[in-house]
Amino acid sequence: MHMTPTRRSFLRNVLLGTTGLVLGDGMLPAIAAIARGPQRFATGFGPLVPDPAGLLDLPAGFHYKLLSPGLLASQRALGDRFQSTLSNGDPTPGLHDGMGAFAGPDGGTILVRNHEMNLGDGPAVDPSRVRPYDAKVSGGTTTLWVDRHGNLTKSFASLSGTSRNCAGGVTPWGTWLTAEEAVYIPGTPDGRNADLDEGVSQRHGYVFEVDARHEGLSEPVPLKAMGRFRHEAVAVDPVTGYAYLTEDREDGLFYRYRPAVLEQGHKPRDLRPGDLAKGGVLEALRVPSRPGLVAHNRAGVALTPRGPGLPVDWVRIPDPDPDMDMEHPPGDPNGYRTAASATRAQGYALGCTQFERSEGIAYARGSVYFCCTNGGPKAFGQVFRLDLRRQQLSLVVEPDEHAVLDGPDNLCVAHSGDLVVCEDNLARRENFVVGITPNGRSYRIARNAHPSRRELAGACFSADGRTLFVNVQEPGMTFAIRGPWEKRRDD
Repeated sequence: MHMTPTRRSFLRNVLLGTTGLVLGDGMLPAIAAIARGPQRFATGFGPLVPDPAGLLDLPAGFHYKLLSPGLLASQRALGDRFQSTLSNGDPTPGLHDGMGAFAGPDGGTILVRNHEMNLGDGPAVDPSRVRPYDAKVSGGTTTLWVDRHGNLTKSFASLSGTSRNCAGGVTPWGTWLTAEEAVYIPGTPDGRNADLDEGVSQRHGYVFEVDARHEGLSEPVPLKAMGRFRHEAVAVDPVTGYAYLTEDREDGLFYRYRPAVLEQGHKPRDLRPGDLAKGGVLEALRVPSRPGLVAHNRAGVALTPRGPGLPVDWVRIPDPDPDMDMEHPPGDPNGYRTAASATRAQGYALGCTQFERSEGIAYARGSVYFCCTNGGPKAFGQVFRLDLRRQQLSLVVEPDEHAVLDGPDNLCVAHSGDLVVCEDNLARRENFVVGITPNGRSYRIARNAHPSRRELAGACFSADGRTLFVNVQEPGMTFAIRGPWEKRRDD
């Protein structure tokens, strides 16, 4: 497909966000090249070939298998090819979103997949309500076992009764942290607390841990010490064991969670499933030289791309599990604003830095990179780098036109060291999976050819690097993409 001039500047503006995947060492040259400015395009795997089925355009020599499609009940008219069942016969839930890949038996892959389902959506994850966190709520995760040839061998619900499971992240100890992007609490609306909803029976807004190796439903334990807010993504620093969390709010903070077991003598390499649930300390990032800094660069320049970094410190959030995240302004029962008790309001009152809709996050060689979907003077997004060893925040890229970058989301890394970026164009222009080589050259891997033009999400590779898995949210589709990955051309 022909590359337009505006796409060329994608190279200096690519968004480095992810669902907790660790970037390989080979990505550091790519990050540097992107920061330096536009580079020429790589041939990659060649132009995309239109898909006769109208689902996913790929380069010549590549092919996909459609795994475990799912629809909302309201989308049944889209047809049988988007309807499937799990291994036990339950209908496959829809709204596929973030996803993590883990090495499976005999060279296969285990995928844990989020379903970003809101109240009232169906079919539900675990419709029999075998082990839900909240029996009134339909979201959660499903787990897929895929053999080394890309064939689905089993699928089952692995967490149920949670709401709007959007992103999350993999851990070094083999679990998936799935995060709720919703803050409902049970109760009758009172005109003030906007979190109250009679459609739930439990508090929401938490992170949950799913063991990728467990066959069946995980015990739904909310990690309350990690905060109750609109979570997005999580990345774990394997050196310290600390988790870094993003918040999908226009006035969100950037958080750090220090597990209590580390203070009790555990080494980061010894962390195991369940350790995060044993408590810890939630903190938020602050630039002490500029307390109350607003980083979106629309109320004065906070940081400049590739400019000098700012030293940071961390402020403890006094109440990580508040009773009210959002409130209705007085006299406006339909309006919403951040409540003074919200975790971000607590942090902002203490001078913490405010980011606009921080989403994807990735750990790479002592730093975490995270994106702010609506940041920047023109609200096209920003990418920040936090050097964990130097404790220094810097702005990596900041696009100036929507054709360059418009709210991209998930990201993973190929075995070649190339970035693989999922686009999420909210204006429904087009969404691609884009590759970025270590020397900063860009090429297209796939295009969502379905008329919905909905977001691509959940990109992750099998352990052997031969299969790329990626989701389209609506209709819910999971693709296993195979082809001559070794033939990527850099000219």
